[in-house]
Amino acid sequence: MDQLVSLPLAIAGWLRYLLGVDDQGNEMPLSGDPLLDELRAMLSGIELGRPETCGDKLRPILSNAMIFGSDLTACPLGERIQSYFLEEIRGPGAVRETLHRYIG
Repeated sequence: MDQLVSLPLAIAGWLRYLLGVDDQGNEMPLSGDPLLDELRAMLSGIELGRPETCGDKLRPILSNAMIFGSDLTACPLGERIQSYFLEEIRGPGAVRETLHRYIG
């Protein structure tokens, strides 16, 4: 699992998407999802440009076996997802920069 890049990057991107803010910091519409309101509530307070606002807010989502089939926080994958997510919320353009950094 220490070698995985694409899967944790995709999950981090999905979490970043749930903030409802595009890579330039503009509000964007989100696709329908039966858990959308619940997931967005868990991420409430996370601000683009302020990674410190994330705290431990990803843990309830990443540990949800109903979503992922297992607790991702119980393995290195959870830490890697959180790390990528924090990079993606550093500020405008951070998603693009993070993708280029890890997948070229």
